[in-house]
Amino acid sequence: MRAQGRRRLVILLAVVGTLVAVGGYKLLEMSSAFAVDHVDVSGAPPALRSEISSAVTATAAGHSLLTVDRGAIERRLSAMPYVKSVSVDRAFPHTLAVTVQVEHPAVAVEIGKLAYLVSVDGRVLESRTTPPTRLPIVQLPSGTTLLVGQSSGDANVQAALAVLRQAASPGFSRHVGRITELQPHGGLITAVVGRRLKLRLGTPDQLPLKLAVVERVMRRITRPQRAEVAYIDVSAPGRPAYGLRSTLPSS
Repeated sequence: MRAQGRRRLVILLAVVGTLVAVGGYKLLEMSSAFAVDHVDVSGAPPALRSEISSAVTATAAGHSLLTVDRGAIERRLSAMPYVKSVSVDRAFPHTLAVTVQVEHPAVAVEIGKLAYLVSVDGRVLESRTTPPTRLPIVQLPSGTTLLVGQSSGDANVQAALAVLRQAASPGFSRHVGRITELQPHGGLITAVVGRRLKLRLGTPDQLPLKLAVVERVMRRITRPQRAEVAYIDVSAPGRPAYGLRSTLPSS
């Protein structure tokens, strides 16, 4: 009988302890002990950091860290065009810590009088009247639609980005140069290196092979000749060709 009594007492104490813990947690949720009064943003440039901080503060300020919906905040921030990924964590007693990985523009897509900055994975980041000077340019016909914050499914944009991804290697920059313009047209694409050298790539397939062939061709051209090279044609990578400006017909 005594053993049964002790077991009942232990069970009773466990139940009471659980109720006290739950009640205490609920009291903490309702109290200001862990109220959010600061947002710490890392990984973002100043303008984006300020935008993120304002958005999180508007959503979470005054709420308890114990009840704030971090998932909802992450989804809201992920909708910002320049936010590639985001995580929100509690930093007791009063701080929400936001860690951001940002998108970077890889190309400026010109449509009419606007230039749309697009990341390497195809997300449209913003529109401007004047593109940054260091970004490669792609010109698309008027009437082409790009939506800021959305991924572009435009075939010409995707072809241009595919070329840029393959040309990102140090070897390509060293032996060939920097791509400054991409000219997609009719399912074919040409990349312009520097101001004048055109790489005729044909259809946007076999790009690793085609750009590797461009590198090999450039290695075989003497430095005095390089300034005279007008184009390298690797549309058929097994039969590359190049032309010098001095041999091109005058217009």
